[in-house]
Amino acid sequence: MRRLPDVLWVVLWGLLSTGWILSASPELSATFDEPFYLRSSLKSWRTGSNFELMKAGTMPLPVDVEYLPVYLWEQVRGQPFDEEKEFHRLLQIGRTGNLVFWWVLLVYGFRVANLYGGAWAGRLGVVLLATEPSLLGHACLATTDIAITAAMLLFTFHYQTGRTRGWFRRWFLPGVLYGVAMTAKASALTFVPIVMFALEIPRWRVNRIWSPPVGVGRIPHVWNQVRPLWADFWKMLLVATVVLWGYCGCDWVVLPSGVKWAENLQDETWGPPMRWLTRNAKIFPNAGQGVVYQIKHNIRGHGAYLLGEWYPRAVRHYFPVALSIKLTLPVLGLFLLLLAQPRSLATPLTLIVLGLFLFAFNIRVQIGIRLIFPFVVFFLLMLGVGFARTSEKWKSGLRWSVLLLFSGLAAVPPLQVWPDGLRYANELWGGPDRVHLYLSDSNSDWGQGVTELDRWTEERGLPLCRVWYYGMDPKIADDPNRLLPLHHNGIYPAEKPEDFAKYVRGHIVAVGKSILLGDPLITPSMPTALEFIRKQQPMAETRSFVIYDFRAP
Repeated sequence: MRRLPDVLWVVLWGLLSTGWILSASPELSATFDEPFYLRSSLKSWRTGSNFELMKAGTMPLPVDVEYLPVYLWEQVRGQPFDEEKEFHRLLQIGRTGNLVFWWVLLVYGFRVANLYGGAWAGRLGVVLLATEPSLLGHACLATTDIAITAAMLLFTFHYQTGRTRGWFRRWFLPGVLYGVAMTAKASALTFVPIVMFALEIPRWRVNRIWSPPVGVGRIPHVWNQVRPLWADFWKMLLVATVVLWGYCGCDWVVLPSGVKWAENLQDETWGPPMRWLTRNAKIFPNAGQGVVYQIKHNIRGHGAYLLGEWYPRAVRHYFPVALSIKLTLPVLGLFLLLLAQPRSLATPLTLIVLGLFLFAFNIRVQIGIRLIFPFVVFFLLMLGVGFARTSEKWKSGLRWSVLLLFSGLAAVPPLQVWPDGLRYANELWGGPDRVHLYLSDSNSDWGQGVTELDRWTEERGLPLCRVWYYGMDPKIADDPNRLLPLHHNGIYPAEKPEDFAKYVRGHIVAVGKSILLGDPLITPSMPTALEFIRKQQPMAETRSFVIYDFRAP
């Protein structure tokens, strides 16, 4: 990206997308994860301890960057903020901090596409990234998904450009960036080797890995081709581990859950030494704790809501179907056109896309396409490269005309779905207003609709709604007069659906769409509560809520 027009092109789309993000962010209430990130990050900055983040399997880099301005502001004024009273003000600062990762994503998106398709690939790649509604929706939030995606692009560029250089650029710098990616999200532990393997396949093909010279055995020949990557990978992994564990730090205390686990061991051989170890191993929290948590989380899996049906366990077709819903029609149309010219897609980026796509079938936590944002981004850049290779014989004027025309088409979906990019669904599936019928969680209703709900009631002169939803915004979660978790039997006991009437009588009740169409067995009383609410006639809907009026007898 040395030419001035390319710099200006990236800056233009960076500014346009930043304007979308900054204008949309105040329209969204806190999503389910954001209150935890805010409180834990400020505690981490103030105390130096990442215990709460590690315990939840959250890597600290994204939230550290997002809330660093708040901590520095505290130091300047000499008094800590009250994160409960000033929650929404601090949240907006944290969300603005996520723009650091957004700009890294755009700049390195251009650079990665430019590696394989030249400037034209980078130009279209930036447009596709800057207009992807789901990416924009998450860039509005103080969360971790944009950060890991940006870190993967950063690693990919420097790994590819350093493969034929000296040790520093060949394995040391990529090792540092591997560690940085893991401090953004534990999934980088797997994503990075997939990218490395995909980028090595063309090199092995050129070196005729399956055609040994005369007199050389096939296995020794293959090993000689693979050995450089294997040797560099272990060096990179060692460097990455040092970066990861060094950044995450340690409180040098025992792990209470480990002590409890060891106390319950009945085995007389392993029980005593494990009890001694857990009581004396003062090495927690550490990065390993967070990584192990995420591995266990994926092994346990998670239920999934897809196409109007709740599955108690993960389903193989979740991500392919979700992508067909969430990707825009211009993107899907471009992909189909390029499939007619398959040679245009014959690049290492396509191998990365294929590897990440196949890995997605192993992901058992299916709560949004945000979990495979690296795949989405490499897929978009692959299309940019395909366009550049297909149009390489066109005149420059025609290329610019097509690029500008496509840019206009690509800009329509985010403008239509503003300010709620999380809810985007393409027109083949009925658009954003029907997305909740097919997907839930961070694909649709992640708790971001309270601001719109309160504006809706204010405009109509109605009292504030009681709210039953999956969300943690303090204006609801900390107000017992507004929070109405009907599925908690200990708070709202009921034996039959009609018993819930006494809890809602006299109120306007807003029910989150992820409640209505999500996990029906999250608590024992959930089926009964859902049976009651589904019998009622709603008075209205907002983007994230169905609203019921129980004021009349």
